[in-house]
Amino acid sequence: MRKISIFYLFILFFLISCNQKQSDSTQKVSNDSTLVFKYAKNIMMERTEEGTKVCLKNPWKEGEILHTYYLVNDAEKAENHSDGTIVQIPIKRSVIFTAAHANLLEMLGQEKAIAGVADAKYMLIPDVHKRLKMQGKPGAIADCGDGMKPNIEKIIDIQSDGLFLSPFENSGGYGKLDEVKIPIIECADYMETSALGRAEWMKFYGLLFGCEAKADSLFKVMETNYLALKAKAKTSKQTRSVLPDRKTGSVWYMPGGNSSVGLLYKDANGKYAFSNDTKSGSLALPFETVLDKAGQADFWIMSYYTTMNKSLLLAEYSGYAALKPFKTGEIYGCMVDKTPYFEEVSWRPDWLLQDLIQLFHPDLKLGEMRYYHHL
Repeated sequence: MRKISIFYLFILFFLISCNQKQSDSTQKVSNDSTLVFKYAKNIMMERTEEGTKVCLKNPWKEGEILHTYYLVNDAEKAENHSDGTIVQIPIKRSVIFTAAHANLLEMLGQEKAIAGVADAKYMLIPDVHKRLKMQGKPGAIADCGDGMKPNIEKIIDIQSDGLFLSPFENSGGYGKLDEVKIPIIECADYMETSALGRAEWMKFYGLLFGCEAKADSLFKVMETNYLALKAKAKTSKQTRSVLPDRKTGSVWYMPGGNSSVGLLYKDANGKYAFSNDTKSGSLALPFETVLDKAGQADFWIMSYYTTMNKSLLLAEYSGYAALKPFKTGEIYGCMVDKTPYFEEVSWRPDWLLQDLIQLFHPDLKLGEMRYYHHL
């Protein structure tokens, strides 16, 4: 009898031990924040024996993978993966095609890892332009030309560890860049529908450049501030409505209700004529529809280059005179060739949210705006 009791006690101890180990293992995985995405929907990361496997979902074709990466510390010793691209990390030399990603490297303290840039004229980053002028000197950045027609020879000469560029639907590949034996990092973060989701991709880029902890810390700071602002917006007793952007050719592109900008308006607790729309992209609308649905908005916001005022708006399109915010003068603009809007808002949507809250809720008096000013 005593032997049977001891046997059952042994079995019980064994089961408890196994459950404890399984619990500890689960806890270990769940605590690895670099592998967990709270907001981003189009990226997955998992640890492997040789490094980290990263899968980017195809944002245009549900259920398909856009690209798979195997991030390793020694590419020469890594297993050959026919289904993806091997990337040796940390990346020391990169060619960056977008202002937003070049600026992120500055935020993460990895600006020295920028060896070349495309479309340099659109980057409002002082260090980039300073180093573009240092040709022939250590630390110089190479100008790789137009992003749509980059200088392939110069990119090869740089001996980069990775090319960072944004993919597009039905692009058909990257032309001659596909033939260059340099890993192409497809920066599809801009296809995330939420601002927090896009910003969360910084965890992936932090892993690529060997600064995971800093990227995770920056995201937490941004997230905390964003959620606090979102909660603050709900305390306002004054809520106004917005009219975004302006006509482009024959149509007016308005943010869809489920687009990143449309969701920002919701997080700012503001009124937007197309907030109930379910599209995650833009709405191409005729002026008459905009006038009917959003023509009575309380304020108008837009981005522009060089200069903008009411006279220039009327010269651009006389129909603007029928809009309520044009009549009241409640027009606010962001001069994007002088203000680093496109460089910052992808990673610090909390800064943009604060501007929007001030416009939607003047009673909260959050201080001066970072991006928009009264025209």
